[in-house]
Amino acid sequence: MKKDAIYPAAQYYDRYINLVPDVDLQTALDQSLETLHALDTPQLELRGNYAYAPGKWTLKNVFQHITDTERVFAYRAMMYARNDKQIPPSMDQDEYAANTLIDNRSLEDVIAELKAVRSATIAMFRSFPDEVLLKTGICWKYEMSVLAMGFTAMGHQIHHLNIIREKYL
Repeated sequence: MKKDAIYPAAQYYDRYINLVPDVDLQTALDQSLETLHALDTPQLELRGNYAYAPGKWTLKNVFQHITDTERVFAYRAMMYARNDKQIPPSMDQDEYAANTLIDNRSLEDVIAELKAVRSATIAMFRSFPDEVLLKTGICWKYEMSVLAMGFTAMGHQIHHLNIIREKYL
């Protein structure tokens, strides 16, 4: 299903969804993994501990943040897909980043973890027929569909890769 099938509108999360090309979700998921495979990891490794300003995350932290957030988005999508009507807890991205213990990991390892999580996300979304993609739940304070959560996760990666290109490289 394509983005235009998202209902209700994702409101706050539109800022991520709008970054994704107008393709069906499976294509967006597959393209996102291809983008990760195309990263010049050895070149990025040289800047893994770089932060572009005091108090900003290192490049490794940014990639770990993409991974952590994708896990949260995938969990929420699974909740909605399985008709779990509980409101999932929020995520404090700064608290997550402060507790990654990432300094002793290579950027290559962090990116490998992201690729593994993305592969699992792709498999999960591939298992959802269209009627499941249209199921909804509450994300923070907004009603969102499973489909919107998938596009949100892909747009979130695009958002952060844009920041990486602009501020880290």
